[in-house]
Amino acid sequence: MKKILATIAKEYILFRRDVGGMVLLFLMPAILIVVMALVQDAPFKDYQEMKFDLLLADNDHGSLAREIKLGLKESKNFNIIDSLNGIPLTSERLEQLLSNGEYRVGIVIPKGATAEVVNAANIIANSISEKIGMGSLPHREVRENTYIRMHFDPATKPTFRTSVSNALDKYITATCSDMLVNRLSKLGKTEGDTTTAPKEDFKSVFKGIGIKEEALTQKEYLKAINSVQHNVPAWAIFGMFFIVIPIASHVIREREEGSAVRVQIIPNAYRQVAMGKILFNTIICSIQFACMLAIGIWVLPMLDLPSLYLGLHPLVLIPVTIAIAYTATSFGYFAAAIFKTTNQALPFASIAIVILSAMGGIWVPVDLLPGAMQKLAMISPLHWALDAVHHIILRNGGLDDVAVHLVAMVIFGTALWLVSTYLNSRREHSF
Repeated sequence: MKKILATIAKEYILFRRDVGGMVLLFLMPAILIVVMALVQDAPFKDYQEMKFDLLLADNDHGSLAREIKLGLKESKNFNIIDSLNGIPLTSERLEQLLSNGEYRVGIVIPKGATAEVVNAANIIANSISEKIGMGSLPHREVRENTYIRMHFDPATKPTFRTSVSNALDKYITATCSDMLVNRLSKLGKTEGDTTTAPKEDFKSVFKGIGIKEEALTQKEYLKAINSVQHNVPAWAIFGMFFIVIPIASHVIREREEGSAVRVQIIPNAYRQVAMGKILFNTIICSIQFACMLAIGIWVLPMLDLPSLYLGLHPLVLIPVTIAIAYTATSFGYFAAAIFKTTNQALPFASIAIVILSAMGGIWVPVDLLPGAMQKLAMISPLHWALDAVHHIILRNGGLDDVAVHLVAMVIFGTALWLVSTYLNSRREHSF
């Protein structure tokens, strides 16, 4: 035990002397968290909370265009622009503005669109009326060239296109449905009846039908999903694993300077010294993670970002943090054990962290990876680390929910530590 404590004291002295390394170890992850939270704040926002400029070229001037404009304005998601400098937009002008990148999305309502919707509604109404013995409305063959056209800036991302397209499709479909109801109401009129609207408000009748997203729980502790909830733990874990670099550098330097040899010649000291190093760097990593969480809780709100929410069981983060730190520290000693020089170890450690983080869902959610990569992600300790933290702060999980994750990370870290110890013992016999 004395050897372990002496090793911890020695590592602390070395750590304190390396001011630059200490600053980088804490400062760089902090900067990374702030920058990534700011950069990715917009993509994490619900599109229902955002407002877009929408170009609209109305070549029809019928009721369909009026209803679409009204629905889009009521949605509060779109700022309708149908004229510039007092001149109504044409489809040619709209396409030019989008091509130049001045606007991102626009729709063109072609001439005859209202007539085509009315004709389609009449056809459907007549199909229904034939079965119930009602009258019929005039109609013709369907024309397929009067559909509403949607255009995007060529540089627009596919996710934005999909979201806006779905929103516009919803309002256009609702408008067409209203017109169909109006046609059915005409069929239902008796001779001499001047009432054109149904007796009941159609929207109120169908108010309880449809799709509406609701949270899994409506309790007060539920927090909205936002960029902070995802970015702070992800990039904090990513930063923790970069302790591999100073660990590998220190271990290899000790080996080159000969101090490692002096430890090896002391009977039964090597394993205890190794344990002391593991414990010290695990503590440093845990403090680093706590500092990153503190930034998410208190610093990011100063930058107009949401505050980090730690879930219903924040104390469960303590064993999770220790397990992550232990795994990251063991990986550092593993990198130092398999390479002879820092020129070999440091590039390997840096690239390995990036690869494991990409596999583990730090850069891209694991669900978006190909099937083979999703299975391969299971070997990444960063996957288990990130999923464990998500269970706590996003799913309000407890210790039982992350027990498997803790076991997986401890097994991973212990395996790396045992391998590095074995390799170092082989190196010992080579002296």
